[in-house]
Amino acid sequence: MNKKIATLLLTACILFLNACKKDSDVFIPDPGQVTGPDTNWVNSITSSMPASIMKTNLLIDPYRDSFEVNANYATINTSLGLQCIFPPNCCIDNLGVAVTGKVQVEIYVIKKKGDMVRMDKPTTSDGRLLVSGGEIFINLLKNGQPITLAPSAKVYLRYIDYPVSTQMKLFYGEIINIERFNWNINHDTTNLLAAFNQGYEISTKRLHWINCDYFYDTTTSNRTKVQTELPPNFTNANTYVYLVFNDMRAVMGMYGEPSVKKFISSTVPTGKAVTIVVLSKQGNDFYLRKQTVTTALSSGVSVNQNVSITPLKTARADILSFLANL
Repeated sequence: MNKKIATLLLTACILFLNACKKDSDVFIPDPGQVTGPDTNWVNSITSSMPASIMKTNLLIDPYRDSFEVNANYATINTSLGLQCIFPPNCCIDNLGVAVTGKVQVEIYVIKKKGDMVRMDKPTTSDGRLLVSGGEIFINLLKNGQPITLAPSAKVYLRYIDYPVSTQMKLFYGEIINIERFNWNINHDTTNLLAAFNQGYEISTKRLHWINCDYFYDTTTSNRTKVQTELPPNFTNANTYVYLVFNDMRAVMGMYGEPSVKKFISSTVPTGKAVTIVVLSKQGNDFYLRKQTVTTALSSGVSVNQNVSITPLKTARADILSFLANL
């Protein structure tokens, strides 16, 4: 009889311990699992926040090449359709010392609106909408260290783009902060932009981000701002929003306003078909939602236009496929 009781007690203990183990498993989250919605908005974005990490996850790899810096001109004809001509003895290091020999070059040529989203290079200048004829990036390196152009050196760039517009002006990129990028119009008359029958030619003393643009709709008084209504866990710490114009090469960033917990555009023309693109990273998961609307005008008066959007969990590969066709 005592043996039966002992056996029953032993069995009960084993079952109890197994049950405890199962219960404990429930409370151990998998790596990257979001344990609860984060609804906190922040006053400034940092590189460690999910929104910044997501940007890095979407970046395009640059085209890479090299050329010899010496007493001769050097020409690079890229697979991106961009020709770069570097003058003799054109480079110096960060101490102003002349650089010779092999120099590495990193290049982007951004024409697709989806690539502008991936690279976070919207077409705005101090909040004003630009229409782009192509964004170019050129970076020079010697043994992996950044170098720059000599003061008197000018690089000649030529690329094909359709349709050609004689309205184009030259702009240079400026990183305002980790969240915002801006294009500044060129005021140096020695930097030149010219249109030819198939594209554009640029002569520039400045490298890094370069853009051919013109301001869109600078005189019309009918303007509106578009703002998002998102679920509470989509905040400026984990989400980016873009306003993509359907009928022209123009992309505007919609930036988070913590005081109202919305993403809001700058003023835009009314009556334009646009696609709002919401991208988010929460835990190990990506989210995407696109919504096409027409910028609103109410009784001839510009208004703030609210758009409700609920992003859906989406694989990174599917996000890249969507952006490739945007």
